[in-house]
Amino acid sequence: MSARLVVHEMPPPGGAFTSCCLTQTGELPLLNVFTRDPGLVTCTVRHTAQLAVDTDRGESPFGWSTP
Repeated sequence: MSARLVVHEMPPPGGAFTSCCLTQTGELPLLNVFTRDPGLVTCTVRHTAQLAVDTDRGESPFGWSTP
């Protein structure tokens, strides 16, 4: 079975993440290629941003909270 060629959209100028899947170019497999033409992109993966969520409602790790 041969590896499927995946084409990613290049990051915008000065950007570090691909426009198609929001992945840093250095984290992608070496066989993947890049294009500036959105019509040639074959990447179908889209990662969501990891957001920090305050699950303890402002309580400190020591058990006290701010008024």
